[in-house]
Parts: sequence; structure tokens; C-alpha cells
Amino acid sequence: MVRAEAFHVRDLERFKNQLRRFEKFNALNENLYKRYEESSLFNKIQYRSGTRILWEGIDPLMILWTETRNYNAKLRCLIPLQKEEVVLNMPLEEMMPAFYESLPKHLDIHQFEYITTDEPFNEKVLQRMGFIYRRGLLRMARTLRDVPTNQKEVLLEKFHIDKIKDRVDLQNVIFDNKYRIPLTVTDVLMEISKKTYVPELSFFLVEEGLFIGYGQITKQPEGFFLVNFGIVPEYRNQGKSKGFLLEILRKAKEYGIDEVFLDVNEDNIRAKRLYEEMGFHQETNTCTWLYYVK
Repeated sequence: MVRAEAFHVRDLERFKNQLRRFEKFNALNENLYKRYEESSLFNKIQYRSGTRILWEGIDPLMILWTETRNYNAKLRCLIPLQKEEVVLNMPLEEMMPAFYESLPKHLDIHQFEYITTDEPFNEKVLQRMGFIYRRGLLRMARTLRDVPTNQKEVLLEKFHIDKIKDRVDLQNVIFDNKYRIPLTVTDVLMEISKKTYVPELSFFLVEEGLFIGYGQITKQPEGFFLVNFGIVPEYRNQGKSKGFLLEILRKAKEYGIDEVFLDVNEDNIRAKRLYEEMGFHQETNTCTWLYYVK
């Protein structure tokens, strides 16, 4: 029977070699070892609360690291601790139930989301673990060598902590859908506490004194990423997205960034068209897997 045990500081050294090969199973796994070593005490506690080692008897099977938030929890890395030929003979079907049962009881998690590269081996493992393939995710990139000047004036305002409620309300309108859990002030406070947050590159789009859009650049291990980009519905289809995105890219260039990446769902045709028109090109095609808690 598989059991899940808490992740302790000593496990960083015990499983150092496997943790440093975090990309072997999935090139999109996050680097838990590096993130933990470089983080504040607060974030270290958070990382440990969502990390478990799965065991069968005395044999370590797998390390799982997830976000600890309600409803949809994203798996940040999944690292098998055995050789490939052994992994497929492990009791993979027992992994996620044991993992879920070990997490803090106050969490109301309905599903886990995990993004991977498209590889036959990790597909077999995830299917055996009970994950279901949902959709592909495109990673796109744009060099900032040739960012043109906006033809029309675009007014941006940097996000500051005193505008946190405005940001929460705005993003909940921009990204509203029945499958999304609304953003909270706590979520934003958590985000801006991390080293990935770049305060100089987090912007509201302003029109006639109103915040009508939001977008930001974050610093990830793979590079700088455009995230949380969007405009409220009543201002869409007016060309404002292009001007807003162009202005953010200009600010990123002034900041010293040479290239910006973004991730977009492969079935989001409108967003893909916008990014292609703004000079982004596809780099990789990834897979999104969902595990539904029973």
C-alpha cells in the first residue's frame, strides 16, 4: 500500500540527485531544490506543506509538489524516484489518493492540474495515475529587439499594494468563467511575496480614469513571462489589447529584457491570433492533465 509522508529539510539532501534531475520526467517540472534553497522562510514552509514523498514499504516511489489552494491545485513537479523500467510496475493507481489524503484538511481541492511536454513515457505514467488529458498549451516567444512605438497614446499605471482590491476585482471580471475560482487578496499577497514577481512590470490599463485591463511580466527560471494579461469585456474588439500589449513589451525592453514568453491554450484562437500579430512565434506544444478528486 502506498503512503504519503511529509517532506522535510533533510530530504533535500537525501534526494538531491533526483531533485536536480527534475526535468528528466517532464521538462516543465519546476526546480523544487533550487526554489527551496533560494526562498524565504515563509515560502519554505508553504513549499513543504504541499510536498510529499510517496512510499511503498521502505521504497521511495515519487515526490509530488503542488500548490496549496482550493479547488484547482496545480502540480508544480512530479519526480519518480525509481528507474523507468521500475516506474511502470509501481502501484501508480494508489499515488494520487494517498497524496490527496495527506494534504491539509482545510483545503477544498476538487482537481489537480499538471502541465507536461508531450512524451510517451509520462503519458503512460499519468494515465495509470488516473489523470485525464484535457488540452494542449502553446508556449510562444518574442524577441524585444524590434518593439515599435505605439501610434496612439496608451496610459498605464503601475500596480501598488494599495490597489490590491482593484486588481482582484478587475482580474475576476477579465477572466470570469464557471470553471475558475475567483482570485482573492490572499492570492495576490502570496504572488507578490515571491521572487518571480517584478513590481516594475505590473500594470493596469487606464481609460478615462478607469482600470480596464491588467497585465504583468514575471521572472521564471526559463525566462520572463507575460501573465494575467487581459481587458474587461466591454472594451474588447476595439484594438486596445494590441496597444496595451505593445506598451508592456516596451516597458519590458526598457527594463533590460531581451525576450518575453507566454503560455496560451491551443484552442484559444483569438488570443493566439493577437500574439502572432504582435510578433510572437510558437516554441513548444505542451499537454494539460487533470486529476479529479473522487
